[in-house]
Amino acid sequence: RLDPRRRGHLRGWFAVDFEDTGWDTIRIEQSWQQGGYDHVGVAWYRRTLELPAEPAHTAVDIRFAGVDESAWVWLNGEYVGGHDIGPSGWNKPFRLDITSLVRWGAPNQITVRAMNTAHAGGIWRPVAVEVLR
Repeated sequence: RLDPRRRGHLRGWFAVDFEDTGWDTIRIEQSWQQGGYDHVGVAWYRRTLELPAEPAHTAVDIRFAGVDESAWVWLNGEYVGGHDIGPSGWNKPFRLDITSLVRWGAPNQITVRAMNTAHAGGIWRPVAVEVLR
C-alpha cells in the first residue's frame, strides 16, 4: 500500500490484526514501476507465511536480496530491524535475525515498510526465511 504521508507506522499497519483486505496486490522480485506504480516515497508490504513444524536450528534469519532502497521489517507485530543506508542501499542484500519471533507450525505475519527516494523502488529481489543449523 502506498503511504505518501508516511503515517503507516503511526496507524499500526504492522500489527498482526491490521485489516489489509483493501490493499492492492503487488509481487515481490519486481520494482514498483514494473508493477505499474510510478511512485517515489514509502509503501508497505504484508504477507502471511505458514511455517512447518520446528526444525533443529541454532537461528532463523529473514534474508532480503534487494530492497530499493531502505526497509523496516516487522514479524508477528514486533519490529525486527531495518536496512537504511540511504540511496546506495538499493542493491545491497541484508538479513535480520527472527529466531525469537518465529511461530513454528503456525502463520507468521511479515510486514515491510519500503522507502525509495529515486527511480524504481520496492522489494525487487527474492526474500527467504533461512534456518541456520
